[in-house]
Amino acid sequence: MDKGCCGVGRNNGQITCLPLQQPCADRQKYIFWDAFHPTEKANIFLAKATYTSQSYTYPINIQQLANL
Repeated sequence: MDKGCCGVGRNNGQITCLPLQQPCADRQKYIFWDAFHPTEKANIFLAKATYTSQSYTYPINIQQLANL
């Protein structure tokens, strides 16, 4: 969790994944794919956290906004 799945530099997070570069074997263990892009697991976590949360999305959460 302390480095990107596919990238270059310190913690695989300074430059994005380059062509022909070998990505990590298990992408579920990473938060970031490369220097800029979160993994699918991170995106799902953030989506679930913000959909009904009042603390991340204030004054209206995503679920309430969708119901307008």
